[in-house]
Amino acid sequence: MKYFEVEGSSVEEALNKFLLENKIPREFLDIEVIDPGSKGILGFGKRNAKIKVKFDENEYIKRRSKVLLSEILDKAGFTEYRIDVKEDFPNIILNIESPDSNLLIGKMGQTLEALQYIIEKLLNIDDNSDVKVIIDVENYRNRVIENLKERAVELAKKVVKTRKVEKLPPMIPMVRKEIHNTLKSVQGVRTESYGDGNIKTIYIIPEDLK
Repeated sequence: MKYFEVEGSSVEEALNKFLLENKIPREFLDIEVIDPGSKGILGFGKRNAKIKVKFDENEYIKRRSKVLLSEILDKAGFTEYRIDVKEDFPNIILNIESPDSNLLIGKMGQTLEALQYIIEKLLNIDDNSDVKVIIDVENYRNRVIENLKERAVELAKKVVKTRKVEKLPPMIPMVRKEIHNTLKSVQGVRTESYGDGNIKTIYIIPEDLK
């Protein structure tokens, strides 16, 4: 939940000003009048109105992201699908169930990553947002990425013991980011990505090895 204080010559103008600047539907806002303002007498004692705006960002992003994702799938020609929304603060997870799941995931998850990128751009969520939207297809992230993270940790522990570099299979940026973040918790190793284009290989390297 976010709160804003807005001023205007009247309560209505203050609200319209906020709606225009932020482009948020009125239905997601609760308005509290702090000061109704005053026109004064002959210009003396004039006082702006002040309102407090409570914005349910979580509900707005949840509903907006589902609508956007549906529009993308429809335009791409997918007719059979269901979008399940799950909240796991600070994440809102939109999981697509479809007979065409393999197409939606794509080779090595590339189509899924493209969907994620498009939704993020369309939502235009600023860096100060408390919410992150994650697109998934039939729990691909848990089924595949979690297994890769477990494998990466096992290899990292092996690197600590053997002092030899190990590598993981080539991955798209979405997956690599998860692996890099996971291995930050393993002391004694560092990770680097090498390769051309989006698909690169992660190398797990002893921390003091140059």
